[in-house]
Amino acid sequence: MATDRRLSLPAILDNSRLGPFQIGLMTVCFLIVALDGFDTQSVAFVAPALRESWRIAPEMFGPLFGAGLLGTLVGSIALGSLADRFGRKPMVIFSTLLFGVMTLICGTAGSIEQLGLYRLLAGLGLGGAIPNVLALVSEYSPRRVRSTAIVVTFAGFPIGAVAGGMASAHIIPAYGWQSVFIAGGVMPLLLLPAIALWVPESARFLAARRDREPQLRKILQRVDAAQDAVSLAQAGSPREAFRSIPVRQLFTQGRFNWTVLLWLLTFTTLLLGYFLVNWTPLLLVDAGLQHKQAIMGVVALNLGGIIGGFIIGRISDRRGPFLALATAFFAGAVSVAAVGLMIDSTAPVLLTLIFFVGCCVFGAQLNLSAISANYYPVYMRSTGIGWNMGIGRFGSVVGPTVGGALIAFGLTRGQMFLSAAGPAILAGVLVMLMSLNVPVVDDRERGSSPTP
Repeated sequence: MATDRRLSLPAILDNSRLGPFQIGLMTVCFLIVALDGFDTQSVAFVAPALRESWRIAPEMFGPLFGAGLLGTLVGSIALGSLADRFGRKPMVIFSTLLFGVMTLICGTAGSIEQLGLYRLLAGLGLGGAIPNVLALVSEYSPRRVRSTAIVVTFAGFPIGAVAGGMASAHIIPAYGWQSVFIAGGVMPLLLLPAIALWVPESARFLAARRDREPQLRKILQRVDAAQDAVSLAQAGSPREAFRSIPVRQLFTQGRFNWTVLLWLLTFTTLLLGYFLVNWTPLLLVDAGLQHKQAIMGVVALNLGGIIGGFIIGRISDRRGPFLALATAFFAGAVSVAAVGLMIDSTAPVLLTLIFFVGCCVFGAQLNLSAISANYYPVYMRSTGIGWNMGIGRFGSVVGPTVGGALIAFGLTRGQMFLSAAGPAILAGVLVMLMSLNVPVVDDRERGSSPTP
């Protein structure tokens, strides 16, 4: 008796092996995220040198830090949602091109106002790249390793920051602060050919267009070499409009509480993270550390985030994500408070404490990307990730700006770190509330569009 071997498009992608196609995609996307991480944090690396060169008051850095992050906010929302209408690959290429060119131009700035404008425009590309990259990795990764694939890809962000920080500590004294922006702009432009060659378009986007069917077949052959399964997938996969998903759908079908809590959590963690990233070098210089040592504070934060991210990820696989994340944020509150209380200690002590802050706070933040991807259905995943990161980016703008206000208000460097314990505690509470409001995403929602 003949067997109906028709396989749906989601079934082929979900049940495929982790082969060269997926590994190649993850590698290029990892590099994009790494360059994004370097460029996003580059202004923190050059801040001490800018203060010395331009004679800038410390509180003036708040708006400068916030300008680039405001651009990422707009880019996350706009380019993340546009990808659902025009395709993910064009948005990835455009985002990478934009942040590469504008970061390169940052090296020509002659004033803090000019640099702020260039950082704003670069931020549009920085914000648009990650939501689309994570959505592509999520779509093409087999379901059994999807969370791991997303976390590994997003780990490029702190790894890029670590590499950038270590390089900046050496090239700024030799070539000036402009060299950081030149390097941060050239590298994304050099990566563009690899993106064009090895990053595929979304399979579901191609399936919705008859004129793109040959391209879809080639991609599916690379995902699943069984040609008969690939052919039958076309017959078994409905052709539907691949359209921009209204944001209101993120609040339907039991997702209201989840979406609100997720947005609040992302806002809080990005407020805390970017407060620490942007102000740590300046605060450590004021505490008596040398410029190179101060930059290593940002390296310690990100290096801790990489190590802590994988430890928390493994615990999440065994015990579930919510207990692991809540514990990490509460431990992060203790660690960052310890930095404030021991701010006059030696460089090794401070850098060790900051490393533990990174393990807890940045490590937990790294794992939030997998939660935001896994608890939204595929058809709204890019919109869900884009809006979550976009709303969260309000926190990334507020955090550095609040830092400038606190300095103007008269807080000491130790009190600045002590104040950061509050958002960490709030993040832990929000995770606990999320564990009580987890939405149900069934198998049909994971790989199909909503019923008309």
